[in-house]
Amino acid sequence: MPIISRNIPRQGAARLAGHLTELFREKRSSSKMPEMRLEDLSHSEPHPVYYAPLDALADGKLLAAATQASWRYLLVQDDAAVAEAELSVGRRRGAKGVAAKPLEFLGLTHGPFTAATVESLSAAERLPQVEAADYELRLLKVPAVYLAALWLHGSKDDILIPMGNPPGGLKKNKPYTEAAVIKALRGVVEQTKGFQDAYAENQRKRRSRKKR
Repeated sequence: MPIISRNIPRQGAARLAGHLTELFREKRSSSKMPEMRLEDLSHSEPHPVYYAPLDALADGKLLAAATQASWRYLLVQDDAAVAEAELSVGRRRGAKGVAAKPLEFLGLTHGPFTAATVESLSAAERLPQVEAADYELRLLKVPAVYLAALWLHGSKDDILIPMGNPPGGLKKNKPYTEAAVIKALRGVVEQTKGFQDAYAENQRKRRSRKKR
């Protein structure tokens, strides 16, 4: 069964092409980028990027607390992923229904997670669960503990595949359940939360002293 993308933005590809054309024409891409030729570039189907906050993870919640922040495209040249680009979510549901927002170009980047995504996808495609059922491709990030993972969302279960150098003893490109990730990160989360809470309390005290 394929790893699929769902509900992709209709104008996403056109918006991406327009912004890339402008960047290359005005030579506004970073000097750290690999050499890219616009005429030779293609891109993957977009997948949504979700962020989960530290406080939710400290309460034992992860996927249910994650919110989508962008759409991510892998840029491919000469059969290799060379960079990634992100567009804004575009549409969001509010109290009065769906409010349309234009897709915005958020940035073009190149780094270790470009190749790491391809490696993790290759590992995901070999999983027996993926061979038996469809899974939606997502990317999950928890910046507070430096976690980035492929999130395979299925109708009956979710699979998380950490990328890069994951924290908490998690192994890259290995499949985990949500519960297993939460358990592995417990120590890192408690330590990080302690540092953040202590810093916030110290800042509160300093502001209080200044008001006196």
